[in-house]
Amino acid sequence: MKNINLSDTERWPIRQIILGILLFAAGFGAGYIARDMPTLGGGGGSDAANSASAEDDPAWGPENAKVTVVAFGDFECPYCRQWYANVYVRLAADYGQKIRFIHRDYPLSFHANAKPAAIAANCANAQGHYWEFFKLLYGDPRGLGPQMYQTYAQEVGMDMSAFGNCIAGNQYASEIDADMRDAERLGVSGVPAFFINERVISGAQPYEVFRQAIDEELGG
Repeated sequence: MKNINLSDTERWPIRQIILGILLFAAGFGAGYIARDMPTLGGGGGSDAANSASAEDDPAWGPENAKVTVVAFGDFECPYCRQWYANVYVRLAADYGQKIRFIHRDYPLSFHANAKPAAIAANCANAQGHYWEFFKLLYGDPRGLGPQMYQTYAQEVGMDMSAFGNCIAGNQYASEIDADMRDAERLGVSGVPAFFINERVISGAQPYEVFRQAIDEELGG
C-alpha cells in the first residue's frame, strides 16, 4: 500500500477540539489539520480502490478500467471544492474513458449543508442526473441550501415532484451513512480522501500528484 502524504484535510470535530485545546497556547487554530492516511486494515496485498468502492455509488468510466479512483467528499468542504476546481475537472478531461471514477459521500457533521447536499445528489442520481448535479454542488458559485437544490434540479431537467418527494423522504440517508462507515473502516477521518488502486491520497493535493499516480498505474 502506498500512502501519499498531504497538506489540506478537514477532520472530525472531536479531533479538532482536542487539537485546538492542545495547540491553542502555541497560537494554532483547530480548523484544517493535515494527516497521513493509514494503510487499510487488510494489509499489504489489498486493492484500496476496490475495497473503497461500492456497487451502488455513482461512477463514470469503464467497469474494467485498469485504474479505479474512489473519492470520499463533502460538498460543503472548501478543500473538496478546491480539489474539484483544480483537479477533478482536469482529470475528467485528460483521462476520460481510461479510468473508473467513483464518488462517495463523507459529509462532516459540522457542515450544516453537507448531508442535505449529499441527499440531494443521491436523489438526482436516482433520475440519472448525478454528474450534472455534482458539478453544480461543487462548482457553482451560487452555493448550497434547500432552495438551490430545487434550482439546480430544475436546471438539469429533473422531475421536480419526484425530486421533492425524495428530499422530503430523506431516502438516501442510510446510503450516506453506509459510505461513512466504509470510510471509517478504511481509515478515513478527513476529506477529501482518495484511493487510486492501491495508493491512498489524503487531502487537496495538486493535479500533478494525481496525474503521476494514475500514469504509473496505467503503466505509462
